[in-house]
Amino acid sequence: MNWRPAKRSKLTIVLALAVAALGAAIYVLRPTPPMLQDNNVEGGFQMGFYDVMSQKKEIYDICLKNTRGVMMANITSPDDNRFVLKGKFTPRQKTRGKIYFNLSPIFYSSEKKGLMIDGLVDQLMYSNYWMEPISLDNQSLVVGQNGTIFLYPVQN
Repeated sequence: MNWRPAKRSKLTIVLALAVAALGAAIYVLRPTPPMLQDNNVEGGFQMGFYDVMSQKKEIYDICLKNTRGVMMANITSPDDNRFVLKGKFTPRQKTRGKIYFNLSPIFYSSEKKGLMIDGLVDQLMYSNYWMEPISLDNQSLVVGQNGTIFLYPVQN
């Protein structure tokens, strides 16, 4: 069997494709910086819901802990000690300064049905929720998709 020599133009195309493939492989396999800070930050705040028509209110204590690149949330109710919601916010992507999260519930316990927080939990589970870190007068703030604003790192 006799091999025919390749023409220079075909060899150039093959080398260009090989370099492009190598560049793409390096781009995909490069280490990406974590979306959340690596240091462990823990804090809490209180969140409430109020329904004007039924004049119902719900208040929840929220404890957030940033650890190993995810945000762990523990939500309890000061009015009902049987209500507990534990979940994990996993960062999915970072676009234009916003970090998109998915909520994965770990544990949920409630005696009452039809709570207003159930709608928020459904929204967080089935859609990408974003938070955007911003700075104002050297104070770090985090703004959420649903209008929440809190200081970062979260203070006790």
